[in-house]
Amino acid sequence: MATEFILEAVTPERLVFEKPVEFVKLRTESGDIGILAKHINYITAIGAGEMLVREKDKEDVTYYLEGGFLEVRQDKVVILGVNIVEATKAEAERMAREVAIEKAKNQKIKEDRDILGTKKRIQSNLSKK
Repeated sequence: MATEFILEAVTPERLVFEKPVEFVKLRTESGDIGILAKHINYITAIGAGEMLVREKDKEDVTYYLEGGFLEVRQDKVVILGVNIVEATKAEAERMAREVAIEKAKNQKIKEDRDILGTKKRIQSNLSKK
């Protein structure tokens, strides 16, 4: 029984790697997922965070993965990532936190603008009466 599959990691700039692996774990937008050989076909959006890759008879390698898409086929997994870099676990967590903080700041700015716009529309409607 096959215990390996091909993992292909691609960014808009380059092919990061294409190699046989036994296991990969990464963060999707709906939670973490672990993939072994013969996994069911699957497509999903990727979140920012740590990606753990285990090659046969080797130690786990940690990468930082920033968004993109994941396609799982029975014999191949393709990761189309915005950014994929080899990193320590601590570096991957730090980079994921930075992305999450930036995303939260942008969301807060958007919410503040929405609230301000709503207040202006309310004031405008009240002054018309």
